[in-house]
Amino acid sequence: MSEYQPQMTIHSAVELVVAVVDTAQAESVLRVYRENHALVSFECMARGTARTEMLDLLGLGETSKAIVMCLAGHQLAQHLLERLGYELKMRYPGRGIAFSVPVTGIGVRWHKLLTQAEQTEVLEMDRVEKKDGFDVVAVVMEQGYTNLVMDVARKAGARGGTVISARGIAEDEVKQFFGIEIQAEKEIVFLVVKGEEKQEIMTAIMKAVGMKTKSHGIVLSLPVSNAIGLAD
Repeated sequence: MSEYQPQMTIHSAVELVVAVVDTAQAESVLRVYRENHALVSFECMARGTARTEMLDLLGLGETSKAIVMCLAGHQLAQHLLERLGYELKMRYPGRGIAFSVPVTGIGVRWHKLLTQAEQTEVLEMDRVEKKDGFDVVAVVMEQGYTNLVMDVARKAGARGGTVISARGIAEDEVKQFFGIEIQAEKEIVFLVVKGEEKQEIMTAIMKAVGMKTKSHGIVLSLPVSNAIGLAD
């Protein structure tokens, strides 16, 4: 199978774990990820926009936040959520939130790395995936390639995207698996795409900025349950 062929997995074999915490707690989240051997982690700064009463309801407190993410197999993702809840005492107000989102498509080599310890059946994405609705395509890459991503994505049917800066934390296992040095400074591009266009867009992006290119990119997709404002 071509390495540019996106895959999906049964029972969400790969998940994106996301923790939103006060900036002072970001290192604690990363420690939990490292101690449990999560291989690929990213951190970015954010500022909440919710009203004060909503922040109080969610127990988020101040609006200056760190978003700390990692990619993991399903079993590890569930374990990480349990550990975050225990270590950061997230059952109490003001301690942040954490959740996981199933990944609906990812490059073959990344899939093998992230699930090598978990025995989960893998199917090609275009054989079983529903084509209706929307997905979020996320591209995590070294800095300086955003324009290239947007150019190839638009040619493949994407309408637009959002870019954030992040810091990657790559374990030695990732470097050994791919045989390359991965830089810490990252850019993440998010694109909301139609389900029937996703595979073509992901394949085009992986060819342009995938792991064998200078940008060493990860391309993955996440499901969108509901969306508004996404006119043709």
